[in-house]
Amino acid sequence: MHFIARALDPATRSVVSVPLEAVNADQARGLAESRGLHVIELQPAAAPRRAAAGLSEREIQLFCRELSSLLKAGLSVVEALEALDAQQQRQAQGSGRATSSGLHAGLLQQLREGAALSVALAALPGAPALLVASVQASERTSNLVEAMDAYLKYAELVQRLRSRVLSAALYPSIVISLGACITVFLLAVVVPRFAALYAQMGPAAGGTTRALLALSSWLKAAPWLVPLLGVLLVGGVVALLHQGRWRAVLAWVVEAVPYLRRQARQLELTRLYEALAMLTRGGYSLFESLELCKSIATRPAQRARLADAQRQIAEGQSVSTAFAAADITDAVTERLLRAGQSGGDFAAVLHAVSQRHAEAFETFVERATRVVEPLLLLLVAILVGGLVVTLYMPIFDIASSIR
Repeated sequence: MHFIARALDPATRSVVSVPLEAVNADQARGLAESRGLHVIELQPAAAPRRAAAGLSEREIQLFCRELSSLLKAGLSVVEALEALDAQQQRQAQGSGRATSSGLHAGLLQQLREGAALSVALAALPGAPALLVASVQASERTSNLVEAMDAYLKYAELVQRLRSRVLSAALYPSIVISLGACITVFLLAVVVPRFAALYAQMGPAAGGTTRALLALSSWLKAAPWLVPLLGVLLVGGVVALLHQGRWRAVLAWVVEAVPYLRRQARQLELTRLYEALAMLTRGGYSLFESLELCKSIATRPAQRARLADAQRQIAEGQSVSTAFAAADITDAVTERLLRAGQSGGDFAAVLHAVSQRHAEAFETFVERATRVVEPLLLLLVAILVGGLVVTLYMPIFDIASSIR
C-alpha cells in the first residue's frame, strides 16, 4: 500500500510530506521513524501514476536542467521558477493553446506558502522519489545545483541504457514485421493462383503443398480474417504500451530465461548503485539510501534483497558483508566496497561499481544485436523460401512427367 506521511524533519526543522510504500500503517510509520522523522499524520494514498496522469520523465529532466542553469546564473529558486513560468506562459500564448502542465506555477504557489522545495516536488504527480530525496538532502547542505546535476546524471545513465535496448529491438521488429507481411501476401495472393492448377493433380501434389493450399483457401474464404488479426495485434500492442502491462510481460519473459535474468540483473545493479552514489553524495546515510532505493526496484525480489541488506547493516555488519549476504554484489564489487568503506570517497566507489555494471549490460546488448539480427534474417529467409519452394515443387514434378 502507498501512504503519505506528514512529519517533522529535525534536520531542516520543517514539516515535510513523505511518500511511503508499506504493507500497513504501522510499517509505514516505522519506515518514517527510521529516517529520523517525527510522524504527525499518516494517510493512505493511491498508487503513484505516471506518464499520462502526471509529469513525464522528459518534462522532469527538462525542468531539472533549466532550473540548474538558472541557479548557476545566480538566481534564487523563486526567481528561477518565476522566469520559467513566464517563459512557459509566453510560449503558450504564442501557440494559442493552454500550457501543458502547471509545474512551475504549482511549485511557486507552494513555495510562497512557506513549503520547502522537496515538499512541493513530492506533491506533484509523477515526481520521482529519488529527485525528491536528492532535493531534500540539498536543503541540508544548501547545494541545490549539485542535487539537480546528480539526478540528471542518474536519469541520463538510465535513459542511455534504455535507448540501447530500444535501438537493439528496432531492427528485429522490422524484420519480423516484413517477414509476416510477405508470408501473408504469398498465402492470400500468390498461392490462390496456383490452386486451380494443383487441384487437378490430386495426391500427386504432395502433402505439404495440399496443406498450404488448404490454408490459402481458408484465408480466401474469410478475407476479413487477416485485417481482423492485424487490428487485434496492433490494438493489443497499443494497450500493453498504454497501460504499462508490457513491463509485466517483459518481466515474465526475462524471469523464464536464466541468461536474460542474469543480464537484467546487470541493469538493476546499475540503477541501484548509481542511485546509492547520488544519495550518499547528497548526505544520506547508506541505511536511508537503501530505503529510498526500494522505490526504483523493478522486482519484489530486489526489494527483499535491499531490506535484507538494511537489516544486516542495522545489526552492525559491514557494507561489503551485508551486500554480499543479500546477493546484490559479486566478488569484484565486494572488494571495491571493502576498499571504499575503509577510506576514501565511498560515493565515488559506488559510482564506479555502477559504471562497471552499465558497461557489462551495454556489452551484452551489443553482442546480442550482432547475433540476433543475422539469425532473424536467416529465419525469415527460410520461412519465405520454404513457402516458395513448396509452391514450385509440383511444377517441377509436372515438367519431369512431360519429359
